[in-house]
Amino acid sequence: MSKPVTGKTHVGERRERRPNGDVYIYERVTAYNEQARKTYTVSQKLKGKIKSGTQEVITTRPKKRKGEGVVACAMRKHSGLTDILEWVGTASGIDDDVRSSFSEGDAAKILSIARYWIGSGGNTVPRLEGWQVMHSLPYSEAITEDVYGDLFKSVGRDEDGVQRYFSFRADRFGKYPVLAFDSTILSTYTENQLQARRGFNTDGDGLNTIKLLTLYSVKEREPLAFARQPGNVPDVISIENALTQLKCFSLEKPLIVTDNGYYSQENMMKFALRNMKFLTLVDPNVTWFREAVDALRETLGSMSSTCPFDPSVCGAMTMRTHEFRQVRQRSRNGKLAGEEETFVRRLYVHVFYSPDNDTRKQLAFRKDLLDLKAQVEGGVAEFTKSAQRKIERYLVCSKKGRDGQVKVGFNDKATTEAKKYFGYFALVSN
Repeated sequence: MSKPVTGKTHVGERRERRPNGDVYIYERVTAYNEQARKTYTVSQKLKGKIKSGTQEVITTRPKKRKGEGVVACAMRKHSGLTDILEWVGTASGIDDDVRSSFSEGDAAKILSIARYWIGSGGNTVPRLEGWQVMHSLPYSEAITEDVYGDLFKSVGRDEDGVQRYFSFRADRFGKYPVLAFDSTILSTYTENQLQARRGFNTDGDGLNTIKLLTLYSVKEREPLAFARQPGNVPDVISIENALTQLKCFSLEKPLIVTDNGYYSQENMMKFALRNMKFLTLVDPNVTWFREAVDALRETLGSMSSTCPFDPSVCGAMTMRTHEFRQVRQRSRNGKLAGEEETFVRRLYVHVFYSPDNDTRKQLAFRKDLLDLKAQVEGGVAEFTKSAQRKIERYLVCSKKGRDGQVKVGFNDKATTEAKKYFGYFALVSN
């Protein structure tokens, strides 16, 4: 008589030898299938292994079950523009600084209008009330024309709140920030602005101008301060005035960074005379810049000059003793007004070379000269001042035959000299 089928499972052990000699030990659970009349494996679990050449059983570390250990809470939500702006305001500290500088109601209105301007691409304020219906803003009530009109009046008169805000921003930037300076000249018809003066006018419309100054923190990439100054104030003096105002923020001699729009011998001289730390982009056409390039050309060709953060650029630095000249405006200490005086300051010139930029400039240079050559041969008589200078410098024009046909060639010596400095740029600092 056959043994009755009970349906129970059997727990046993199975050993499997691997090609490297290790023996893996498995706990195997089996059961009997009555219809197939054979035993099958229900489950199998690795218990341990015996390394080749040993007799010791190394047990396997048990797996963690789901839910064991640290419990993580995950939540999914849809985020839009206002959520991103809210995160930016919180992470940068701007929201906290605005709320610390103004009353809670005014702060909520200011942050709401700022987010509206960013989110709508600078739309006019009268459209804010309709935009507010579909977007969640810090100020929950409707911002009507009367509401933002009163806000602008109160904030415009609250100079203490404005200065408190910039003080809080300055505290976040540290004691020795690197500041990027930017100025914009705006023409105005108004007669109510004290800063509106007759001065340099980029538009050439003959109107009074106001100089708007902005100082940015280079590291945080945020504006630190804004200022308005008369439009007839020179660049360096406007920077000096702005730095004088920044003394209330406990910033000690920040480094001023400007582009080549501020580069001139006069501006550098005023920076040096006032002991103002500066870093500016040099005009590549000045003679002493080309002298610095020639001095560092061999160094820039070495592998050690490669920028670690940008392999496509090579850089090197040289120190030069630069001589400045100025005409005295006043008589003092035995020196008469109108006399020319010289003084020497130490400058550091950082020269960089980019092969990619060199290739692009050479291509544009060749194309420009070919176009000018075709225009001259075609009989064009009027050119811009810039084009006329290029024609005189890089093209050789002559007349051929009785009919005076114009023949145009290239001044290879001048073009070769110009291409020597393509791809180079320099920063100068004291």
